[in-house]
Amino acid sequence: MTRYQFLRFLLFGVLSLVFYPLRTLAGRFPSLSREPNLVRVSGMKPKASAPTGAVTPITPNSEFYVQDIHGPPKSLNTKTWQLKITGKVDRPLTLSLDQIHQRPTVRRIITLSCIGNPVGGYALGNAEWEGISLKDLLDEADPDFFTKTLIFKGADGYHDSIPLSRGRHHSALLAHTMNGKPLPREHGFPLRLLVPGLYGIKQIKWISEIEVSNETHVGYWEKKNWTREGKVKIISRIDYPKNDARVRGSKIVLRGIAFSGDRGIQYVQVSTDGEKSWSLAQLEKPMSPYSWVFWSFSMKLPRSGRYSIAVRAADLYSGIQRDGQRDPFPSGTSGIHRIQFDALPG
Repeated sequence: MTRYQFLRFLLFGVLSLVFYPLRTLAGRFPSLSREPNLVRVSGMKPKASAPTGAVTPITPNSEFYVQDIHGPPKSLNTKTWQLKITGKVDRPLTLSLDQIHQRPTVRRIITLSCIGNPVGGYALGNAEWEGISLKDLLDEADPDFFTKTLIFKGADGYHDSIPLSRGRHHSALLAHTMNGKPLPREHGFPLRLLVPGLYGIKQIKWISEIEVSNETHVGYWEKKNWTREGKVKIISRIDYPKNDARVRGSKIVLRGIAFSGDRGIQYVQVSTDGEKSWSLAQLEKPMSPYSWVFWSFSMKLPRSGRYSIAVRAADLYSGIQRDGQRDPFPSGTSGIHRIQFDALPG
């Protein structure tokens, strides 16, 4: 146990006694916790498209969505590139790319979703990432006791932060490999952040510095009124059939995916009657606790005509997808995906 961990454990109870009553009062009196009015902005436009065939469990690198502020850094020399751990730490670190690759490698299958993904959109993908443990790196640097924030800075000028506690997640990593190949340039080569449960807005690419701080940090998109938290919401999607498709036969197997970050999927429900009733879909075993889940539902087509389909999901902690936020701004969508298709005779 590091000095940081010991002191954190020792004083946790005392700090809870001090701050919990204040937090409770803030919840009872809205004026104490009211956020400023948000102003709508544009600019979050992920590059993504539906696959030409069926959605695969692992998204090929070439089909993985891309979102950045103005493309990869135009000049990034891997021979001189360094990762620096700075700020409120006992042991500041500077690591070359060779030193990064010499450290123990961890592998994680993590689905990454853009916060700008629309309802039913394809700005999310699932990949096997390899890299180094962020927790181990932080333990080595040994943050000061009162630090609470990790500020990540990218070589493209992008910056954002996460709580130190999130950085200590046992599956958080700094990835250098994607689906068995060196991290593609557009996905953050030589190093990017992957923390389960957070939108891509928090998963900084082209990392050059991690600053440990005891202050809050306003990130690039947060300055444009997007969320500070960046927690993935529950989503589900219908992949087959497509909206306005025309199908023949007496039955059809509906298919799609569901995802809730690091909270897993407990069940998926499908409605085939305009949301008058809901039925449980079959779930495939997820590839990891942090990956999307594939679902299917066998549906009879007793008549020709127009059918309306909807899907919703619940996570393992009893969180239920609601038909609420359908605009990605400012904190991601949670709306129910709906399609219609035509059943043809014969």
